Amino acid sequence: MAMNIGSRKIVVDEAIAQLRLYAETNGAVLKYYDGLPGMTNVGGSDPDRVTLEDLARTMLIGSDLRPLDIVWLLEVDADKEFAAVPVDARLEDAAPGTPLFEAATELDEKFSGHRGFGHAKKAKLLHLKRPYLFPVSDSFIRMTYSEASAGPDFLAAVHRDLVNPANVRDFKLLQVRLIAEPPTSAARVLAEAPTLRLLDILASLLGEAK
Repeated sequence: MAMNIGSRKIVVDEAIAQLRLYAETNGAVLKYYDGLPGMTNVGGSDPDRVTLEDLARTMLIGSDLRPLDIVWLLEVDADKEFAAVPVDARLEDAAPGTPLFEAATELDEKFSGHRGFGHAKKAKLLHLKRPYLFPVSDSFIRMTYSEASAGPDFLAAVHRDLVNPANVRDFKLLQVRLIAEPPTSAARVLAEAPTLRLLDILASLLGEAK
């Protein structure tokens, strides 16, 4: 049986191999952006406001922020929208049409419309602030989710994959396999990552392999 991620499929053994490779080559991202091991600093030092620390962390995952982006982001007043979305809110619980999905959409829209601050930059910031709710995005992930690569449609598509019973089973198996990795394995820290982050990584690698 294969996991369904966007328009692609991957079996658990191959997924483990890909996650190992990612962990071996992205140690700084996992430590300083994701806060692994331990999921430290979830939401940042101020979960309801964008800080310079947040922006520095996103640079590690290739957000390529410009000076004008930084100034704009620090001045966005999104306190109300952040407060409506708990730090530990999960995309699995945010089916389209639910209050949580609508609150997530409003938060997403609060950071939309600034020239040059596109979907990938925004997704990397929002994932940092709410790592269980907002997927990371990049050009490869958008290829994997080519039918719904931005905004509410993208959130809804990733939600469907997270709650797909076959995927739920296989992501649990992935976590068991990651926990069982030897202490010397870089991939072991991924056992503590949100399921959403594992999906992101696999979606990016699948899109890159196209």
